[in-house]
Amino acid sequence: MGLLVAAILAVLVAGAAVYVGWTALQAARQASVAVGALIAQYKMAEDRRDAERVCAWAVSERETFEKIITRGVVGAAVRNAAQAPVYDVEIVFRDPPAAWTAIRRVRIVPPGEQPEVYAGFDQESTDGPVERDRINDDGTIRLAPSADMHVELRFTDASGRRWQRDDKGQLNLTGENVARAPAPADMSE
Repeated sequence: MGLLVAAILAVLVAGAAVYVGWTALQAARQASVAVGALIAQYKMAEDRRDAERVCAWAVSERETFEKIITRGVVGAAVRNAAQAPVYDVEIVFRDPPAAWTAIRRVRIVPPGEQPEVYAGFDQESTDGPVERDRINDDGTIRLAPSADMHVELRFTDASGRRWQRDDKGQLNLTGENVARAPAPADMSE
């Protein structure tokens, strides 16, 4: 009888040990998932911190960049105060009352304390109704001064994340693992 009690106690102790081990394993898995999530959040916050350091604003011929921007040319200053270059930059200019949009594309903007000025654009369109006070007597559309344009910035960071900073300064992640456009030398191959 003593042997039977000892066997039952051994089975109960073994069962309790298995349960405690299983519970510990589940807790370790949950902790691992939580740590993984924290690491991912930290990495995203770190990437966002760098992206927060990239901005653009419209400039006009009357401002600091008078020598670079000629009268009537749309331009923007772009500053990358992050630690790494940003790629495939698109500076989007909008003049809503004129129903006008233009895009200037820049392959790479290196890090730097001073902003770079980019004048002109690669693509433009006029779509939608134009406010009457923007239509000249000859039927052409009068654009706002460069400094009054709405400017949006889109770029890809060194980690392959695509960002957009709207004309109000809000930064949003728009894509991850984005392939950068090949450099002009790479396209010839």
